[in-house]
Amino acid sequence: MVTFHHTTHRFHDASQSALLFATNVAAIVATGTVVFLAYEVRAGAGEAGIAVGAFRGRTLAAVSAIVLLVAVPLTAGTLSVARDRALAANARPVAERWAATGNRQIASVEARNGVVVVGVLGLPPQPAPTALREALNLGGMRDAALELHLVGGRTHWCPADGATCTVRDSSRT
Repeated sequence: MVTFHHTTHRFHDASQSALLFATNVAAIVATGTVVFLAYEVRAGAGEAGIAVGAFRGRTLAAVSAIVLLVAVPLTAGTLSVARDRALAANARPVAERWAATGNRQIASVEARNGVVVVGVLGLPPQPAPTALREALNLGGMRDAALELHLVGGRTHWCPADGATCTVRDSSRT
């Protein structure tokens, strides 16, 4: 049985693959258009007696539209990745200070779609995830949810702009 999480992950992968394909097509069409115009291939073909259709502004508009249709989601994706990297970089020192108070180690700090995902190593007793949530809030990361993975498979979910956490199953986002 495929869970909802795994199904949505597959749709995300498929959409990213489609975007990659569209990017390649747009790059080939745009590059080919520029090269053909720069080297005056149309004029050379006409001189060689090869029939060439009329070149209109609509052609350039179509090529520009294809490039723009791909550029918008690429730009949005790039900005999302940049935000996640900055969020992870800002969250790491906060998580390390939090972990040091309980003799724990931070195994990983990532950010995925605005969610800070922290992996923690250490022996019982369990750390207080609400203390990390509050530290992130004080560190300017109030708008980012927190997913805290502890050794042993326990996962705590702390929603954005809050101070409470709940226990979830061990599947990662």
